[in-house]
Amino acid sequence: MGTLWTEVQLLKPDRNLAPDAHAARSVIARMIADGGLVSRREIVKVTGLARSTIDGHLGVLLENGLIEDGGLGGSNLRGRPAQVFKVSAARGVVLVADVSIEVTRLALTTLDKVVVERRDIDMHVEVGPTVLLGAICDAFTEMLHANSLAADDALAISVGLPGPVDSHLGFAVRPPLMPGWDGFSVCKFMAERFVCDVIVDNDVNLMALGEARAYGGAHLPLLMINISTGVGAGFVSESGLLLHGADGAAADIGHIQMRDMSDVLCSCGNRGCLEAIASVGAMAGRVSKALGTPVTSKDLISRLVLGDATTVSVVRETAATLGRAIADLVNFCNPARIVIGGDVTECTEDVLSQIRSVVYQQAQPLATRNLSVTHSSLGNEAGLIGGMVSGIEQVLSPRGIQYLTRPADSTMLPLGLQIGA
Repeated sequence: MGTLWTEVQLLKPDRNLAPDAHAARSVIARMIADGGLVSRREIVKVTGLARSTIDGHLGVLLENGLIEDGGLGGSNLRGRPAQVFKVSAARGVVLVADVSIEVTRLALTTLDKVVVERRDIDMHVEVGPTVLLGAICDAFTEMLHANSLAADDALAISVGLPGPVDSHLGFAVRPPLMPGWDGFSVCKFMAERFVCDVIVDNDVNLMALGEARAYGGAHLPLLMINISTGVGAGFVSESGLLLHGADGAAADIGHIQMRDMSDVLCSCGNRGCLEAIASVGAMAGRVSKALGTPVTSKDLISRLVLGDATTVSVVRETAATLGRAIADLVNFCNPARIVIGGDVTECTEDVLSQIRSVVYQQAQPLATRNLSVTHSSLGNEAGLIGGMVSGIEQVLSPRGIQYLTRPADSTMLPLGLQIGA
């Protein structure tokens, strides 16, 4: 396809290098991946490592095809042009799967953030992990073959799931809308097919990561709120890192309880949960009750676009409730930017305006004086872009570098198989 996502920033590496070859090579590789064309002189200046040490690390990265010679250039306009290096687009690809309740979006991307191919799978997560992940793996195989690539050209796989995810162990934990997925090792399943590192995260976390990196490091911390089948959130800190918490449950706001709406029963068994109040399905249910006729989630969107008075009223009331919850989050984590995503947000200004109004009224002045509340800049692409960034950063991480530069007799296993062992 040739679509470029090169404006999306990768994680700025930690300049405090540990005396570890893989950590140093990771810093150098990520610097080159972000800089486009980077000279040896620039690497020495940024890292503080000796030129001879840099030469050794560059040699390993070149030998293993992770970077390549970019000719002569560099940012120094004085003196002789320097040799520059660039990340290799030919070394292999990162496979990205953004799983939502009804549709899974797939992308095949290179290390220089070029989209080679895109594809969607129309399949509900209720079919279970074996069926859906099998379909994803089959689609990835077809996409690889269509681009003259093989399974061993996959450097890493990044998967986003629409539920609570233990990102350390690579599986969903009691996801309310995903029967059969609890504890199923997505990492192991996919690593067995492609024999590469597999990482799994919550879908809204990856949306937040995509949104944050699209701003090139500005407007952080960033809080992403997604209104869809459920209500999810992701938080990227001022250092550009996703907040996962101890077990991956950070920013799971769907089951924050709104005490003044304790009569609303949630699928989790508790009452007054934000997800049971502010999800698209919950809003559609209240419109159905008000009109005395069935209204689906898709109908809700259509009625909003047409400006139906009952629907607009329900959505505005819901947005105000959501705004109260977000105001508490603003007081707690003080983001610089809040991004509101989801189809219901994109088709009307009512959601954003109501949330913005309540947040500015109820959050503390210090936490809101520089706060912006905006629509998603990436739309439905956010999860795929975040997954791409996450996948590339895994490839260029110390662990990824170690795996991809391992000797022929190494017994080191892909990340998913290590988890499943």
